[in-house]
Amino acid sequence: MVESIHASRVRKLHYGKKFVFAILVTAGFFLLFEFGLGLCGIRAVTSSRDPFVGFSQLPLLEPVQGANGEQLLTTAENKLVWFNSQTFPAHKPAGTRRIFCVGGSTTYGRPYWDATSYSGWLRELLPFADNSCEWEVINAGGVSYASYRVAAVMKELAQYEPDLFIVYSVHNEFLERRTYAGMFEQSSTRLHISAMLSRTRTWAFLERVLAPPPPNSPQGESQPFSEEVDELLNHTVGPSDYHRDEEWRADVLKHYARNLNNMVEIARNANAEVVFVTPASNEKDCSPFKSEAPPTLSETQTKQLQQLVDRAREQLDAGNFEAAIATSKRAVAIDASFAAAHFWMGKALFAAGRTDDACAAFDQALELDVCPLRALSDITTAIQQVAERERIPIVDFAANLRSMCKQEFGHECLGDEYFLDHVHPTIEVHKQLALWIIETLQRAHIITGTLPSDEEIRAAARVIDARVDKNAQGTSLRNLAKVLHWAGKFDEAGRRAADALQLIDGDLESQFLLAECLRQTGRNAESMIQFERLFELEPNYSRGYIPFGMLLAQGGHLVAAKTYLAMGVYLYPQRDDALQTLGSVHLQLEEYELAEQALSEANSLNPIEPSTLSLLARAKVASGDLEAAVTLYEHVLELSPDDANIHNELGKAFLELGRQEAAKAQFLAAIAVDPNHEDAHFHLEGIQQPLDGNRR
Repeated sequence: MVESIHASRVRKLHYGKKFVFAILVTAGFFLLFEFGLGLCGIRAVTSSRDPFVGFSQLPLLEPVQGANGEQLLTTAENKLVWFNSQTFPAHKPAGTRRIFCVGGSTTYGRPYWDATSYSGWLRELLPFADNSCEWEVINAGGVSYASYRVAAVMKELAQYEPDLFIVYSVHNEFLERRTYAGMFEQSSTRLHISAMLSRTRTWAFLERVLAPPPPNSPQGESQPFSEEVDELLNHTVGPSDYHRDEEWRADVLKHYARNLNNMVEIARNANAEVVFVTPASNEKDCSPFKSEAPPTLSETQTKQLQQLVDRAREQLDAGNFEAAIATSKRAVAIDASFAAAHFWMGKALFAAGRTDDACAAFDQALELDVCPLRALSDITTAIQQVAERERIPIVDFAANLRSMCKQEFGHECLGDEYFLDHVHPTIEVHKQLALWIIETLQRAHIITGTLPSDEEIRAAARVIDARVDKNAQGTSLRNLAKVLHWAGKFDEAGRRAADALQLIDGDLESQFLLAECLRQTGRNAESMIQFERLFELEPNYSRGYIPFGMLLAQGGHLVAAKTYLAMGVYLYPQRDDALQTLGSVHLQLEEYELAEQALSEANSLNPIEPSTLSLLARAKVASGDLEAAVTLYEHVLELSPDDANIHNELGKAFLELGRQEAAKAQFLAAIAVDPNHEDAHFHLEGIQQPLDGNRR
């Protein structure tokens, strides 16, 4: 019995030693592996980027030593994709008040940077308003950051002796809940463990070997808007990923209110004041990002709805404002939830001078946007409710801006006069926001003094203007134009590209964007001029070959179109739309063999495109292969059974094959769809006359 107990103890000790030995060996191997990776030049991923895009425990700030040996805090390198570089003392100097501005890309200063943001203006204006102390204004706005991540940033900043948080976190709630849905589903414990591991070189090595960063990964870019911004955005969450979902929408708003309360608690626990800024956005000159008809509408009603919206826009462009209003009302009668119908009604009402009605229509369009990248009225309501309950001062940005708009323009419809895109204000409006913040702080007795004088404001403006790099500013506008172009907002994108060219004359990318946006909006003559200028600047600008070729083809310049399209499809062989247009050009030039070749390639890339199939059928008819043409036309009708022109073309093919009864059936089908189809009537009469003569 004693021997058995002794043996048991020996075994336990033996297993314990094995366990400790295993841990030591594993740890030793890991340390040696880390050392070896370091010798190979592999760095931890966190040294250059945040793989968890702000959802982990990776800090925004890191300690550094200043030139005089003082301890400073600076923006971590891995956060510079989303944040401005900011540096300030780790310990707040005596007689200094520290303000952190937190929020999304407006706080950051998009499409520019900190110097011209409201944070930058506050930095220059506060000493004029209140000279009782020194002021530190730190811009901690993160691009695309919504309230969840803004609260996390505040929690980190709260340890650095803040006196005041200014919070403008309003526009990114729905963007973030779509873009980072997977991050929200992960537990904080899992994110914390993953963040710890991501600081190792082993993680970086395994990531390279097992999961190389995808080309569309925004965190893999050193700049959020690089030269390849279009390619980056084409693979990220966009309007097509959004659908009407009232339950999800309500849930997002509920989480937003919870995050506002969390921010108040963070500030108060740090003995700091907090001020909220309510949202303002471009209503008048920014169309909804996505309109979506409900599934209860029939296919015919949905088609009619879109046709009415398109017609209203055409009437507006032609100056027929009252007709555009009436057409928009017909569209709204079909579906009152279709955002675009309200927007174009608003544009027509505004053009007709009915600005109050226009503002109401613009508000409705914004609220009904299926892809809500501008803050909804419920966001403002949530801020007001939390602020009232917690007695938090509010800067009513929208109300102040509407009042200014009324004074300057005689209406309250906010548009391009104040915004560079859907939400980002002009530099002048950033200045005004800073002044309104100062006014609110003084009214709430958070600061003393009076508003800066006009001369003091001009002095601040001179300082800020001296810091602005005009070329970099033009590049920022060009990148903004790229984003808007990606979102399908060609009117807005074209305006920003034109602005960019004012600052960086001859910039090829901006020139291309301007020309392409004009083409997309049907302003073909203007587009032609801009494309010609593009190719004068750079005859080999390859991205312009296909759109310019399409424009030339549309204008009937077939030989020139063929040249540009041929070069385009050689460089971009997967562009079925370019191959289709090239095939159409060959067809019109009676180059039937080349037409068949191009259209067949287009069809192989996109076999369910009816327009390609119908053009290929026409090419078959022209080359005498009528049976193949019939097969193709019948396939088109399977895809588009109500296409009167295809019924008519199939009827003519049957007629050439001598199949008169089949031809007659197709002509009758064409007339059933379009009773005024002249060509179908003509051929039907041609069939019936010989039959009538035979009867006689």
